Amino acid sequence: MATGTGRGDKRLARPDRIRVSLWDDASGTTPIALPKRRMWPLGLLFAGIFAVFAAIWWVQASRLSFTELHGMFDLAFNLFNFFWVMGWTVGVVILGLLAMLFLLYNEAACISADRLVTVSKLGPLKIFSEYRLKDIRNLRTVNSGSAEMVTVRFDYAQGNRGLGDAMPKAEAERLIATLRAAMPKTPLQDPAAAIFEDGASAPVLRKPDLDKRADAARIAPTPWHSPSTLVLVAANLIPLIGVLFLGWGMGNVMVLFWAESAIVGFYTLLKMAVVGKFAVLLAGPFFVGHFGGFMSIHFLFIYGMFLAAGMKPSEEPPVLQALATLFAPLWPALLALLVSHGISFVLHFLGAKEYQRQTVSGLMTTPYRRIIVMQVAIIFGGFAAMLLNTPMPALVLLVALKIAADLYAHRREHLRGKDS
Repeated sequence: MATGTGRGDKRLARPDRIRVSLWDDASGTTPIALPKRRMWPLGLLFAGIFAVFAAIWWVQASRLSFTELHGMFDLAFNLFNFFWVMGWTVGVVILGLLAMLFLLYNEAACISADRLVTVSKLGPLKIFSEYRLKDIRNLRTVNSGSAEMVTVRFDYAQGNRGLGDAMPKAEAERLIATLRAAMPKTPLQDPAAAIFEDGASAPVLRKPDLDKRADAARIAPTPWHSPSTLVLVAANLIPLIGVLFLGWGMGNVMVLFWAESAIVGFYTLLKMAVVGKFAVLLAGPFFVGHFGGFMSIHFLFIYGMFLAAGMKPSEEPPVLQALATLFAPLWPALLALLVSHGISFVLHFLGAKEYQRQTVSGLMTTPYRRIIVMQVAIIFGGFAAMLLNTPMPALVLLVALKIAADLYAHRREHLRGKDS
């Protein structure tokens, strides 16, 4: 029997099938006795942390008020608090679920036909995970603090998992013997057909590095004449028209570019829903929370420096009037930017199947990289416009810098194959 120390057991094996039920389905199965996991101490710990986080959430949420707003600064601060509460809510929910999991968790296993079925019990809720017996590899024990207490683990697909909690070695040997007796007899794998990973106790095939290099060689930025690139340029020319012919000032341009960041965040949330599916129920509010907080602080900076500079608090207009003054002249440009990013989403993310090489965590950081490049360009241009007595040339330069930064980020973000 193989015995190890557990080093390298990091990736959890994915079952072939997962199903959820409120009822046991023990007909035609052979139960496997597993030692019970002592989870309640961790459950109490997480319950205590949950209580602290929930109390902080309640205090902060009780301070929210959108009924008495005395100006744009009040609106921005309340929005920041709202997004902070939204992001904090995700942590509170996760801590509550963890407390319930560890307080109510129990585990069972059985052999059903040609499969090993593990059952995770959370009160009346049962989660069944199925593994094909013929694909289980490297069934072994791993020391658990002492030579007499071990855990049972096995490799499956690209990961591994354990069965039950720490148990006496003799009990683990009986469990392994039961599983081996149920496993079908298959010919040994030809060692020459696999490449061994360093330190692994079973042969694991690597993906050939040549394939990765070939894929990288075929990748190129989105061409200049692609529909999404042309639409992006056209949408970005509207601010230039506003500056040259409609009398837009620095405040109009800055608010428009700030609003485009919100549009980028909106499409990022859609991408997260495509990639993460149900995971977006937790990741989505967390992203909206921290990205919305970032947008609120960003708006305070823009409003205070470019729109309310020198304005006394008594001179600040009511919130609805200020919002109408800010955004009414910008609606054609905002609509064009919304359509431009929508076309990019449909053509590249969905049509070119970019979602296949994306992760939820990677998508959550992407807007910041693009926005930082854009904001560096517009902030330097904005300061230049403020220093000049005739800001028109600086505003034109600002729009041109933003277009260049946007094009660079767009082409690098939507890499595509040269042959496509």
